[in-house]
Amino acid sequence: MAGPAPLAGRRILDLGAFCAQRPHALAASMCARLCAGYGAKVVRPVPATGEPFARDEPLLRDGTSALDRFLNAGKQAGTATGRFDAAIGDRGALGEHAATAPVKVRISVFGPDEPDPPMTELGLAALAGLLGIVGEPMPAPPSRLAGHQVAYSAGVAACTALLAALRAGGEETADVSLLDVTAWLNWKVAAGVIVTGRAPTREAERVAWFTLPAKDGHMALVHQDKDWPNFRAVIGDPRLESDPRLATHPLRTANRAALLEVIGPWFAAHTRAEITAAMQARRVPLGPVTWPTELLEDAQYRARDFLGADGMPALPVGWDGQRLTLEAAHAG
Repeated sequence: MAGPAPLAGRRILDLGAFCAQRPHALAASMCARLCAGYGAKVVRPVPATGEPFARDEPLLRDGTSALDRFLNAGKQAGTATGRFDAAIGDRGALGEHAATAPVKVRISVFGPDEPDPPMTELGLAALAGLLGIVGEPMPAPPSRLAGHQVAYSAGVAACTALLAALRAGGEETADVSLLDVTAWLNWKVAAGVIVTGRAPTREAERVAWFTLPAKDGHMALVHQDKDWPNFRAVIGDPRLESDPRLATHPLRTANRAALLEVIGPWFAAHTRAEITAAMQARRVPLGPVTWPTELLEDAQYRARDFLGADGMPALPVGWDGQRLTLEAAHAG
């Protein structure tokens, strides 16, 4: 590495374990995890009841929590005493444990001047409109996003604010609104309203992308209208050209059942690898839906060293043109 990690010598107080609500706790913990990746000494005190993530799914073979292992990697157990350069938590945790830290990152639902009501990641996705575009067409119920995209994204925003405050020096409280971050994740809705005057929804006539069963799993269809001739050539069924219900993109989305009747058997008869190779040969963007265990052998993930041999994900943390790992950030 060209030089010391950017937060080397800094002490960060992670109050995620004391946050009253789960989205806040996840966001604060992710922010602190990133700080550890940048070389900070991150201290994580826990309440008398113990680490809140210790029994959270997914569980590893030894019964411990993969979530706990990931979010708390590179952190040290300790107390909220002594000098800290920054502290991360919600209003209650910061007020009780971090009065002396010059930089504070405060996680809330709506912002500093609003109440902080009970909230889940599902509720945030609903308020921001994400649930209106995720899942099968109505009247099917919406689907929650897998993982913790909402809270983790808030953690990235919190880390950005923390880094900027440390760079500026002095005392500062940076407020991160979980709802604002979730709305930013859903920026295409705002863009859609500006361009078309209407927000995207899960309405059947507007659903263009979906997954299809393959011989050994599922494929995600994410191609554009310009790819249709090549897509049609790969499938090789004359009905894709002769059926008037499939003549245009709007017609195909409105008549998805008719489209699936034609292409469904072809997908079901081929493996994901066969489908991917055939479509890539024609430059049609489709993607296989992979199982988590398959990611360990994924060529792109391996090339980027995204997953360790034990399955621990790496974070996209870099400095001076080099990628930082926890080991490299804390070396020396």
